[in-house]
Amino acid sequence: MINANHLMVFNSVASNLSFSRAAEELYTSQPSVSAQIKRLEEYLDISLFEQLGKKIVLTEAGTTLFLYSQKIFSLIDEGIHAIEELKGGSKGRLLLGASTTPGVYLLPKILGKFKSIYPGIVPKLEIANSQRIVEMVNTNKLDIGIVGEEIICPPELHVEPWLKDELFLVVPDKHPWVNKVSVHVRDLENEQFIFRERGSSTRSIIENLLDNHGLKVSIALELNNTEAVKQAVSAGLGVSIVSGFSVISNSGIVSIPIEGLGFYRMFNIIYHKNKIFSPATKSFSTFLKEVKRPRTI
Repeated sequence: MINANHLMVFNSVASNLSFSRAAEELYTSQPSVSAQIKRLEEYLDISLFEQLGKKIVLTEAGTTLFLYSQKIFSLIDEGIHAIEELKGGSKGRLLLGASTTPGVYLLPKILGKFKSIYPGIVPKLEIANSQRIVEMVNTNKLDIGIVGEEIICPPELHVEPWLKDELFLVVPDKHPWVNKVSVHVRDLENEQFIFRERGSSTRSIIENLLDNHGLKVSIALELNNTEAVKQAVSAGLGVSIVSGFSVISNSGIVSIPIEGLGFYRMFNIIYHKNKIFSPATKSFSTFLKEVKRPRTI
């Protein structure tokens, strides 16, 4: 019969793809780990790992069991934390995720204010591109996510508009356009663009804008965060379109309006429709929605 210990040992070996590292993680011996895996394979009557040279890899059966074991331990962990939080109501964990712009430029200050009210709650913030945050919320690795509206979310997720973000064309401070009041959208076709990576909502906006106007631009560089994009623009490697939250008091670059375009997008709050919010998550969700008022940022 499979018990929790079998699954815990299997989960550790599968995560590390190493019997020795699993033994270290579980504070036991390697022979003990090997014996537990052998008993589990005998009970299931199927191999969970196979040896490829000096490495071990999961078999198809092993991969399937690993997915279920992760879900089981995630639920156990969630249950324990929920009980701990219910004891006091103002303590516990908070697993948040955000795309680069809200994660870097908005949430640190928001979390600072939240912590001043709820010092016993420990937030953990994951910053990645929007598509990755959607995936992590959908697989219950995050309680709440914040992403740009351009990213398509699966039907299992609740999506709620949160905060409006204005986007700006940015150029180096020595660019010929710096003294212009605005530029025409067609002028963009002659510029070298610096893009965020695919999966970024900002990149989706730029690509949609260009497509809607039938424009094709040259891509000089692709980078995986906004700060790197701004530094590349400042260095004269090209132009880009970035969040207004990221260009405040930024030296080396100049923001210029594009004629006839009001350039906005929404940041959305996302969470799984079946998610049972802990008291800590409920408190933060309520607090986050208050930030819709600009004076609270």
